[in-house]
Amino acid sequence: MKTLLTILLVLSWAIFIWAVLLMSPKGGLGSALGGIWAWSEYGSKKSLEWKLKKIALITSIIFVIISLILPYVK
Repeated sequence: MKTLLTILLVLSWAIFIWAVLLMSPKGGLGSALGGIWAWSEYGSKKSLEWKLKKIALITSIIFVIISLILPYVK
């Protein structure tokens, strides 16, 4: 179980880095973390940028959850 969680941890980390590096500098993670208004950009819901933001958010949540669980798994 610990090996599987470690593999998922590394995989989520790699996907997160990939998603952040593909974001454009003006609408990337910095603006997404800046507040709720960054999520309501006009026309961005259908773009690749919106998908990359969702991927980065999901993988970061998975990474944190696994990081918190991993020390307690035998």
